[in-house]
Amino acid sequence: MRTVRTVVVCLAALSGVMAQTAEKCVIQGRVVNGATGAPLKRASVWLEPFSPSRGVNGAPTVAGPAAATDAEGRFTLSNIDPGAYLLSARRSGYLDQGYGAAEPDVVGPPLKLNPGDTLGDVTFKLTPQSLVYAKVVDDDGDPVPDAQVMVYRMSFAGGRKQLAQVSSATSQADGSFIVGGLRPGRYFMSANLPGGNLEPDSRERFVTTFYPSTADPAAAVPVDVGPGGEVRGLAIRFHRERVFHIRGRAINPATGTPAAGLVFHLVPREEGLLPVAARGATTGRDGSFEFLGVLPGSYRIQTDPSASFVMIDGPNTAVTPREALFARSVVSITDSDVDDLAVPVSKGAEITGRLLGLKSSAERPAVALVAADRSSNLLAQVDAEGGFRFHNIPPDVYELAVGRLPDGAYVKSVTLAGQDITNQSLDLTSGAGGAMEIGLSPDGGEVTGTVHNAKGDPMPGALVQIWPAGGDSARSVKADDSGAFRFRSLAPADYRVAAWEDLDDDLAEYPAFRARFDAQAVRVTIAQRGRPQVDVKAIPREASASEAAKLP
Repeated sequence: MRTVRTVVVCLAALSGVMAQTAEKCVIQGRVVNGATGAPLKRASVWLEPFSPSRGVNGAPTVAGPAAATDAEGRFTLSNIDPGAYLLSARRSGYLDQGYGAAEPDVVGPPLKLNPGDTLGDVTFKLTPQSLVYAKVVDDDGDPVPDAQVMVYRMSFAGGRKQLAQVSSATSQADGSFIVGGLRPGRYFMSANLPGGNLEPDSRERFVTTFYPSTADPAAAVPVDVGPGGEVRGLAIRFHRERVFHIRGRAINPATGTPAAGLVFHLVPREEGLLPVAARGATTGRDGSFEFLGVLPGSYRIQTDPSASFVMIDGPNTAVTPREALFARSVVSITDSDVDDLAVPVSKGAEITGRLLGLKSSAERPAVALVAADRSSNLLAQVDAEGGFRFHNIPPDVYELAVGRLPDGAYVKSVTLAGQDITNQSLDLTSGAGGAMEIGLSPDGGEVTGTVHNAKGDPMPGALVQIWPAGGDSARSVKADDSGAFRFRSLAPADYRVAAWEDLDDDLAEYPAFRARFDAQAVRVTIAQRGRPQVDVKAIPREASASEAAKLP
């Protein structure tokens, strides 16, 4: 009898294991060379859990165990829990590929796995990397070793058109360099020689030079690279410019003493195609500083907000941390040096604030100040009474953001020092702060809907955006595995909703781009606690690319 019972118990346990195993999912497939169709051995294939907040064109991230392909390029991912995933593949010498993505180096739409699913026909076609072989030479055509070479693509970072760095290299003894890992597209190249290869006080120096030989990024000649292509025979010829110096002292007006050990940055005032390139200098015991080899132009001298103010103490240069001091001065160079420049430093702004109308929630809210150029941000935690404080804020222009609000709540009003600044930037460049009040409302609305393609089929993974009519900022989510999306905690207003088959994350932040599709966006009005539903037709990627090419 005991034997029979043992067998029954074992069978029951085995049945439970079999049922559990049957719920798991399996993915099988191949990885091949997209150009030749040849199988690729030792490629990695992995899954990443899908998230609606995941960047549409973010690079695939290895988030879990990866399967390696065999000699026939085959792989198997097993024991997978049901759910929505992003599937990606990678191999040395090739570009990463998201399954279902229209181009390399981006994630694809989410893949839905139901209990017990087995997918056996997944094929990745990896694009071979492209390479550029080139040289750096001086104005006599002689090779320049140890030059720093940067490779860029045009992007729309920070809501404006910019050159975004994608790769780099260093020139060898014969001036040659190789840049690999490039996907098909149009690139720009620059070369920089640390120190300019001249004496510090020389009136001329080699400056950052864009291919083929210009100091102006707007005049650079692009290099077109095809899939798996090799571009050869290019040369960046260094460009010389007349340069000047800036010398001065940092003074604390509050004490009349020099500000020692302070990190200054020299930053161009005009925004160009390149992200702001700051040069650094540290003030000495007497507050003195200098910038050498400066090109004509208008600049800001400002402190590094991430660096603490320190005191240089004695011959051993021991440093003592102090409360940070900040500077922000303007200086222009035309055809002469700048000497004896006095740069005042002071403490930053103070903001003491309160969230009004805050209801209890599982998470405590946080208030953030995000620099307008996205270079830095400050975070203040909110206490149980809704209070928060920003201490010694570096002078800059900031955007206000409030996170982790209770479900349905939105920011209704903002005042600083008694002035209404709702939906405005905070200009703290003067160092003035004050009392801030952020009024919250629990009556936010939400929008739900589904994205379809031109055939009427749902579009999983499409980028969906919503923005206030006439507003510059937008919120973005990815449609889930059924093409559905949801935006919550929306302030009452008129909105536009649009969806994109495929769109760079940077381009999605560009207000001028969205404005070109205003007529195609779905119009929706959100009332307090409103819950409208919309059906959105995705804008084809060809239309997005065409309009992006027209942007100034």
